[in-house]
Amino acid sequence: MSGVQYFRGNDAFFEALPQALLPASREGVVRILMMGDVVGRPGRKIVKSVLPQLKHRAKINIATINGENLAGGFGITQKIFNELTAPAVGIDVITMGNHWCDKPEVHAIRKSGARMVLPQNLKNLDGVTVIPEFEIPNSRRRLAVVNLMGLFAMKHEYNDPFEFLESVKSTLEAKVQGGQCIVIVDVHAEASSEKQAIAWFLDGVAAGLVGTHTHTPTSDERLTRKGTAFLTDVGMTGPYESVIGMSLAGSMCRYFSPKQKKPQEVSENDSWLCGFLLEVSEHTGLTLAAHRLQYREDTEEWTLRTVTPPAAKT
Repeated sequence: MSGVQYFRGNDAFFEALPQALLPASREGVVRILMMGDVVGRPGRKIVKSVLPQLKHRAKINIATINGENLAGGFGITQKIFNELTAPAVGIDVITMGNHWCDKPEVHAIRKSGARMVLPQNLKNLDGVTVIPEFEIPNSRRRLAVVNLMGLFAMKHEYNDPFEFLESVKSTLEAKVQGGQCIVIVDVHAEASSEKQAIAWFLDGVAAGLVGTHTHTPTSDERLTRKGTAFLTDVGMTGPYESVIGMSLAGSMCRYFSPKQKKPQEVSENDSWLCGFLLEVSEHTGLTLAAHRLQYREDTEEWTLRTVTPPAAKT
């Protein structure tokens, strides 16, 4: 079961979706949807309009987004957090990135112990190194969420993500093999090499890894022989008639007429939803099949790219 499928129209996609996934009769499959950076009002709008039906039709157990760009492209507010984590929308976990503290309300959200995960390699922040675990509906396992900042070309300094992973890998592996957890990872980084290196380091431990931050989807989705699915960058959920989500007027001026200061505002045009859907074995905690999802709101066009483990070497 591998290949790419295209659909025009939401009805056609949702009608065909169950047949594109592992058989409903197969027991012990946990479905996890990981979505990239949700940018501003257009990103929130497309999530709210599509996710409830997507979770229902695909029988998704848990859905995650990267939320560092939710509020006008910069940070997150309590109102937006509440809006997206409400049952009517269905976001279960929100990871973050370099804009994590652009809005002061983030600290109150964090203290509430709710569904937001900050990068575990942030500097000088008490308790951030703890990898949180969340209940997965209809599963005996819990979801362990790793969220890390890359180092290359980032404006702020972070603790070394590779040292952090070396210190926690054996614990994560034991929880996966012991039937306690499923591990997913969001690496918020500029460099593709950092994201891919982390994916291979956690091969056979993490069920899935997505890269975020560049806002540009890659098409290198893969599923290893050991059951780790990864995608170098899942891509933003937001407006693509833009420069990484921001309006053309402000962005083009920034590069071609830098002396003319124009505000950076989120674009409103050509919204996409981008995600990576994992079908994880309840028995092993690792992935059986993975699907790259892309949806264009204006044309109701869906792309579903499925990958399965490579054949064993002979």
